Amino acid sequence: MNKVLRVTVASAFVFAAIAPNTALAVPPPPVHHVIVASSSTAGASATAGFLGFVAFLATYDFVRRTTCIGDPLALGGPGFTEPMPAAGNIIPPKCPLFKKGKGKH
Repeated sequence: MNKVLRVTVASAFVFAAIAPNTALAVPPPPVHHVIVASSSTAGASATAGFLGFVAFLATYDFVRRTTCIGDPLALGGPGFTEPMPAAGNIIPPKCPLFKKGKGKH
């Protein structure tokens, strides 16, 4: 026999020796099921409401930065109530409210 085949057979014997023998297994004790009444509807409604609110805020911010509607809900933020930061990944408003050198108005 070559070396690889001998190692494979030896590994199979070792695995068979250490593998659990299910024929000698002791059955687990009986499980007592406890029924807990709960409502998943409330959790699903709260999650849907939160995701809807986040989607509304993201859409509102995208629209106010890509169109000239300004900030009708007065939520503020960079480019609306404060100057834009020098570096960052913020979408600049299409119609900037701050003029260069003028500051806030």
